[in-house]
Amino acid sequence: MGLLPDKKQPKFLRVALVLPTEFAYARGVLRGIIAATRERNMYAVGVPGQSRHAPLSWLFRVYRGIYGHSSKYLTKWFKDWKPHGIICQIYDDRLAKVYRQTGVPVVELFESRAKSEFPRILPDDVATGELAARHFLERGFRHFGFFGAPWMLWSQERELGFRNEIRRTFQSRAKVNNSSDESYNFTFASYGSHADSAPAAFEGSQARLAQAMGAWLASLPRPLALFAANDLWGFELVQAARELGLHIPDDVAVLGVDNEELLCEIAYPPLSSIRMGAEQIGHAAVSMLERLLSGKSAGPNISRIPPMEIVTRQSTDVLAVEDPDVAMALRHIRKHAIEGMSVKQLLDAVAINRRTLERRFLSVLGHTPLEEIRRVRLERAKALLQTDLPIYDIAVRSGFATPEYLATSFLAATGMTPTTYRRQFAPRSRWQHLPPA
Repeated sequence: MGLLPDKKQPKFLRVALVLPTEFAYARGVLRGIIAATRERNMYAVGVPGQSRHAPLSWLFRVYRGIYGHSSKYLTKWFKDWKPHGIICQIYDDRLAKVYRQTGVPVVELFESRAKSEFPRILPDDVATGELAARHFLERGFRHFGFFGAPWMLWSQERELGFRNEIRRTFQSRAKVNNSSDESYNFTFASYGSHADSAPAAFEGSQARLAQAMGAWLASLPRPLALFAANDLWGFELVQAARELGLHIPDDVAVLGVDNEELLCEIAYPPLSSIRMGAEQIGHAAVSMLERLLSGKSAGPNISRIPPMEIVTRQSTDVLAVEDPDVAMALRHIRKHAIEGMSVKQLLDAVAINRRTLERRFLSVLGHTPLEEIRRVRLERAKALLQTDLPIYDIAVRSGFATPEYLATSFLAATGMTPTTYRRQFAPRSRWQHLPPA
């Protein structure tokens, strides 16, 4: 690993990308790879005729879709093209053998196996589940469901994060209020029971899966917060709920993962989804492969990239709060918090005294109205930091009095400054405007 296979100096470094670009996640990874290579000017450096020791230009070939699952095709392609390095998703041990036989550096971007001999850069699936849980908890839900494939590691981890964050939150609320009241209880249902046996519905026709989804949904309490392990299943769950006559999002709120925009928008109502850090993963994969090709260590065997944000659409745009005063206050906060609203102004809109409202907020949501106002402002700031707006404008549009107040609040809540957050999480889609030098 780390040494070029050719005995003589090659004209280019040939890099094979084996990615299922029919999915939004892989397309995001590809955008990150493009951004990283253009930032490093990897297309233009080391052109033929330069010094033998000059950095070499990278030459890509993309193996897409079903061919990434075929050991026959991959073996032939790798033998014909002789890549110097590979960035890929590996689905099973049979395919891992094909990559191992190439003898070149490999960076893996998919967690289908518990262990891998290749360095990996992966989504933080536990953090993805935790983010989904917080999205629903902020809306006041007490009944939760998870739909995924229990034999898939990434699905298991998303469920684990989702379930544990819900449990921690309800335990914390009960502890804060020193109560064992029923209002601090919750229900949790998971489709499929054992990781070593796929539910029969997955093995049959689409009609059978839809029927199984409908039967499962009909058995669960409502209002239900339903987290699907990906957008495809989220879309199918929306369809199944509609066929049952359930109203979305009032009866069932559905959240997916990957932000497959066309799939999310064609769902009715449109599907909310978690946007993963796919571009950051692609960017990191280039850095790791560059180190490996130069003979350096890849660093930690697994790097985890957190999810970016939740793109909220109509399928989760709801409050499942039974307390009418708290629900009214939440609606008012979400509408006016970014205008610089204070708790005193909130109390002018909700006919209740401050102490009672704070007690009810703690009971329902586990935090105070002031903390909710700050949370809404911070979420707005995070979204705006992914644009080109100056920090001053972001502070004003998020309801912070000054950029300094934004910076202080942001650091306290996230552990990083707004500038650091922007550098880490801003989308790198502007690669189109970065031609090689």
